[in-house]
Amino acid sequence: MTDADMVEEVQPGSRWALVVAVAGAALLTADVMGLLGTRSREALVVLGGAGLVAASFGILRHRPRPVWPWLLQILALALFLAGGATRVEFGTLGDLSAHRSLVPDMLTLPGYVLLATSLVGLARCRRPPGSSDLDATLDAVIASIAALTVAWVYLINPALSEQHVPVSTRLLFAGYPAICVFLVAFGARIAFSSGTDRPLALRLLFVTLLCTLAGETIYMLVDAHIARIDPRFVDVPFGLAYVALMSGFLHPSIREVSRPVRRLSSEPRRGRFVFVAVALCVPAVVTLSRGERGLPDRVILAGVVIACTATAAWRMFRALRQHARAEARMAHQATHDALTGLGNRTSVRDHVDELLSQSGDETIALLFLDLDRFRLLNDSFGHGLGDELLTAVGARLEDNSRAGDLVARVGGDEFVIVARGVRELDHVRELAERTRLSLSRGFRVRDVEIPVSASVGVALHRASDPATSAEAMLRDADIAMYRAKDAGGDAVAVFDASMRQRVEDRLELENELRHALERGELHLAYQPIVRSQDGRITSLEALLRWSHPRLGEIEPSMFVPIAEDTGLIVDIGAWVLDRACADLVALREMVDHSDQLCVAVNLSARQLRDNTLLDHVARSLLGRGLPASGLRLELTESLVMENLALISKLLVSLRSCGVRISVDDFGTGYSSLATLDRLPVDEVKIDKSFVDGIAEHGANTTLVSAIVAIAESLGITTVAEGVERAEQADRLQALGCDQAQGFLFSTPVAFEELPGVISRLGLAAAPALSVVPDTA
Repeated sequence: MTDADMVEEVQPGSRWALVVAVAGAALLTADVMGLLGTRSREALVVLGGAGLVAASFGILRHRPRPVWPWLLQILALALFLAGGATRVEFGTLGDLSAHRSLVPDMLTLPGYVLLATSLVGLARCRRPPGSSDLDATLDAVIASIAALTVAWVYLINPALSEQHVPVSTRLLFAGYPAICVFLVAFGARIAFSSGTDRPLALRLLFVTLLCTLAGETIYMLVDAHIARIDPRFVDVPFGLAYVALMSGFLHPSIREVSRPVRRLSSEPRRGRFVFVAVALCVPAVVTLSRGERGLPDRVILAGVVIACTATAAWRMFRALRQHARAEARMAHQATHDALTGLGNRTSVRDHVDELLSQSGDETIALLFLDLDRFRLLNDSFGHGLGDELLTAVGARLEDNSRAGDLVARVGGDEFVIVARGVRELDHVRELAERTRLSLSRGFRVRDVEIPVSASVGVALHRASDPATSAEAMLRDADIAMYRAKDAGGDAVAVFDASMRQRVEDRLELENELRHALERGELHLAYQPIVRSQDGRITSLEALLRWSHPRLGEIEPSMFVPIAEDTGLIVDIGAWVLDRACADLVALREMVDHSDQLCVAVNLSARQLRDNTLLDHVARSLLGRGLPASGLRLELTESLVMENLALISKLLVSLRSCGVRISVDDFGTGYSSLATLDRLPVDEVKIDKSFVDGIAEHGANTTLVSAIVAIAESLGITTVAEGVERAEQADRLQALGCDQAQGFLFSTPVAFEELPGVISRLGLAAAPALSVVPDTA
């Protein structure tokens, strides 16, 4: 029993189905054992009447949709009851005379028509959306032909051959098996459906059909004097059919029977194969087992065998065609991307290797494209829109590629174009630039305008070059693409041998960085931030440094991007937070009047996406005993603006705890002044590029003045970065900039040197000394 079955059987209301099944089985057992005495003939009527009540109650309680197939079954049951009652009343069982009443049969036969119509309706209702499920229909036809063969040989033909029996009675004897064959066909059609769900009510319906078929077969054998069966057992199959019918109508899963199947099974059940195989053998076995027969009998059996063979041949043809289509589909899936329909990495390897094997004097170019900031798009708009954008990008690349070039998607947002017949390097550059520019027009997805840029790496293979492979070209183009991305993105880079050395150097740095923290090679340097009006220290910025015993001092610009790409920045960033908080607490203890001094720590994009950031901040503050006001977290302007919708809640949560937020590199690349009021921050740091020329260039002065004025109106502190000359500091002070940072005041220094720097510059929070005149 499957888990789904177990769930079905404990649904509310299933208890009634069980009670009815047990009670009905007990009544039938008592009848067979002769315990009912003179009331034995009434047992079937009682079960049938109970079936009508139970079926009606089940329809009202569970309300299956559509309801009409079930109402037809109730009407069929009513006709069966009426037919059975009149059979007993008129005593038609075994009466082959001309005086036999046809009333019972005129009531019963329409019941079978209604039942068959109900099965047709259920089969159509259960058909999966968009699928005819023709294989199930063909298997059902094979089963019905087998049943027709048996019925013809053992029931219909013998009944029609009884010349002493009235024609009307012989036609009735032939009609019942034909209707039973029809029921077999549609019962098998429902049973062979590809749906994986088999509600208990559906299985009870199958039991009802099987018992009804068995009952009619036994009844006809007895009625036509073909077989002798104890009268006590003649009505048992009908009684079991009534019990199964009642239980099915009362079970809650009746609602599932007339619904379309939820999903198709990956392959037909083994029992279905066995059933169909046996059914295919039946016509031949039955035909061969019979002795002499007349011409009409031989013609009918020959027609049955031909029909069965034709149906089986059609079924086999469909199976072979489906198998061929499945193989073709699997082959296509193995070499194509499921989302865009473009080729995948496998198809690129195969195509390039084939070109390399037959290139001759031809030059082959492989363009490797990676969309810039695609992860940000997914985070902002969701993966569904991201997938649609990738599909649109693939379509545009195909539209703009040359005939014969291969366009493929080889990764999440990575595409490859394989071009053959390129003439020279300038031709390749032109092709790559045209491809890059084709994406710069942007895309409109779900009424959202999405700007797109791509970094393009190019690898070439000329006839004069040493033998290479598709994997080597993919690797080289990938290296060149990262070179273009390191240059700021939206660029083209052509691979050369020096790039491979840079990659090897980067891999070495990455490997060493993985152990730098545990080896104690990382440390912090601190650069003071001072108050513009008097040059006194207000805070310190913690700057990460790496001193390698063999490679020496490694610039942050070299190892921080590696830490970001590999995810090492999360652990390193947590260490920086904790170390900076610990150093500030120690510094406050060492320096008088420094309780208002705070420390600034930079955050990366990867840290912001990590759901443990809040925990790291809280653990560092509580573990070191530092008030939240002593910590300021710095984020670059691009990072804040690109992720504003996602990180706003995080920034609000941090600020509500007392932690202050600062925006670094402010003024670069965004409409910052127009959106400054949307930023949940306490401080903005004006980028060094605006400070450099502030004493000479009017444009820089105007921009800095505007930033200071707007920030002041919003209650946001301004800090100027990269102040190196006294005239810059004077100009910033005149413009009203609150604070400044740069080499003019101090270079970044080790923690041990901070007391000396503080002693030289002074603390902005130090108490001012006042001279009180002596009045004595």
